[in-house]
Amino acid sequence: MRVLVLIPVVMLLGGCGGGSTQAAVVRAPVAGSPTGVPAAPPPPAGPADRAIARSAVHAIVSQGLGYFLQRVELDDRPVFADHKFHGFRIARLRDQPFWDGVDLKPGDVVTRVNGFPIERPEQAQTAFDSLEVSSELRVEYDREGQARELVYGILDDR
Repeated sequence: MRVLVLIPVVMLLGGCGGGSTQAAVVRAPVAGSPTGVPAAPPPPAGPADRAIARSAVHAIVSQGLGYFLQRVELDDRPVFADHKFHGFRIARLRDQPFWDGVDLKPGDVVTRVNGFPIERPEQAQTAFDSLEVSSELRVEYDREGQARELVYGILDDR
């Protein structure tokens, strides 16, 4: 069951663990887009210090979830915590330039995208499709037991 559900979210580009740890929000200056599409100008204010142009998001979403999944390899088995689905572990990121500037690496466990669960293929598709109208991209993941979150603003550029 390799249906990531990670979403090309990052491409335009945590979970439960133990206790009540705060998620680390990963932020970096807007320098460019991991897809090679020019990044939108920084937002005047907002939760994300990184931004993605809506046209770049549309370009990815219009190609479908399968297009994104060609750039990431997941472990064959989902990760469980307390006998419940927790997320999908990244085994390998393909096409490294595509991922430059994105704080995800093999071993990370992606748990949610834009607040959506990603356990089943239809949930992953819903999360992916939501990017067309969302004002931001949020990817929740665990790294070595610590909850983390990537945040990208999605800015209209039309």
